[in-house]
Amino acid sequence: MDIPIADTLIKLFAAWLLLLGAAVWAWREKLDLGKRMLLASLRGLMQLLILAFVLDYIFDIRSHWAQALLVLFFCILAARTSAAHHSEPKQAWLAASLGLASACAVTLPWLAISGAVDADTRTLIPLGSMIAANGMNAVSLMYHRMDDPIAGIEGLRAAMIPPVDTLRVAGLVHMPGVFVGMVLAGAAPLAAASAQLMILYMIVASGFTACMVSFLTLNHLRKAQT
Repeated sequence: MDIPIADTLIKLFAAWLLLLGAAVWAWREKLDLGKRMLLASLRGLMQLLILAFVLDYIFDIRSHWAQALLVLFFCILAARTSAAHHSEPKQAWLAASLGLASACAVTLPWLAISGAVDADTRTLIPLGSMIAANGMNAVSLMYHRMDDPIAGIEGLRAAMIPPVDTLRVAGLVHMPGVFVGMVLAGAAPLAAASAQLMILYMIVASGFTACMVSFLTLNHLRKAQT
């Protein structure tokens, strides 16, 4: 076996052992989380390996329509995950798909037109996946608490706590991933901080957009049924 590959596998296994320990602890406490943690870890492994093999082909995409369809695909898959946290999964899936797609449709073109990011596939696709994934987390939290419109508002507020808190402590308690990665790669700290702040602003704004559109859409669908 190639030594770099073996070294990578050892590091991954060491990190996975931490997750295994958390899963065992959750199982002992009967929290119904251990199995989901382990399955998610295996699923994430397979999906990231597949992504690593196809990423070069994805980055060769030049059509903006193809870029938009790929980001929409991300949103639909993410929305399906969020919908599993709601008592009406079909309506929740449609609402979340529209919410996440709206977040991407508002955020990505603005960043590209304003010159904040390059309008190429290598930039837009990863950012689109970040918007979909972080928006999914926010919508999932909102759906988990949403039983009626009043509870939905409280769920929306709760969903925005993690991203807003992360932004509040950035640079004090938390050194975010983009900042650390750029600094380790040799970038100037100011450039790394600027790039990280753009990402954090994007996540908070797009997460709120995804939650609001999902919330309003779901309420509209409910009213249409009555």
